[in-house]
Formats: sequence, C-alpha cells, structure tokens
Amino acid sequence: SLSLKDSVFDDEEESKLSYTEIYQEYQTLVERLLEDYLKEVGINEEKFQEAFSSPLAKTHTSQAILQTVLAAEDFRLFKKMMVQKNIEMQLQAIRIIKERNGVVPECLTEGSDVFSEIEQEEMKILREVLRQSKEEYEIEQERKRTEEVSALPLCGLWG
Repeated sequence: SLSLKDSVFDDEEESKLSYTEIYQEYQTLVERLLEDYLKEVGINEEKFQEAFSSPLAKTHTSQAILQTVLAAEDFRLFKKMMVQKNIEMQLQAIRIIKERNGVVPECLTEGSDVFSEIEQEEMKILREVLRQSKEEYEIEQERKRTEEVSALPLCGLWG
C-alpha cells in the first residue's frame, strides 16, 4: 500500500503511475468515510446527492469544503489539490527550519527559492501598507494640529 509521503506530487503535465495508485486509494478512502458518515447522521445517498447539487453547495465556502469529496471523482482536481498541499507542506517545513535555525540552509535556497520570492513579495506589500499608514497618520496629525490652532481664541493674541 502506498502512502502520500512515498510520492511527491509535482506540477508536471505527465502524471506518474504512483499518482494513479494513490488516487485509487484516495477514492476508496473517501467513499468509505462518506458512507460511514452518511450512515452515522442518517442520510441516504439520494438525499446527499440532492444536497450536493443544491445551490447552497455551489457557494465558494461549500466548494472549498466539498473539494475533497469532489476530488474523489475528478483526477485533475485531485492532482491539483495534492500539488497545492505539497507546496503548502514544503513552505511550512521551510518556515519551521528558518524558525529553528534563524536561517534557511543553502541547499534549500539554490535555484528558484519559492519561499524567499513569496517572502520578498509579502515584505514589499507590508512596506507599502506601512508607508500608506504612516502617510495617513501624518495627514491626520496635521489636520488635528490645524484644528487646534484654528480653535485658539484670537482675542488673547492681540492683547
């Protein structure tokens, strides 16, 4: 029996045989879990199909939740989901390594380093947000100073 850790899902166009084997195991697992859950909550397959095809199931949130079920019926969706999970796990591992060591090892930074590119982009956005916030704060402070000055009694100044 294959496990997900035995095969790393990459974004290559061609799918490996191991992907198909993992997909078949995934289908079996999802079907078994879904059947058990439906029995547990007392819903028959027909009622589930109705709910699954209702307009409520088409919302963005429902689609995100149902993606794991939908992926059991669509290999391309399954592969896309697994590639995404793989990227998330790699980024998480890099973050953990960086937190523990204070730096990302060179072996992980050679070539294209997805994490540092994302990190640089996030820092750029953060700097821009901070710059805008600072400008807005300074404008607000200047406005308050102007209001305070204009609120001073003029008669006392010429006395």
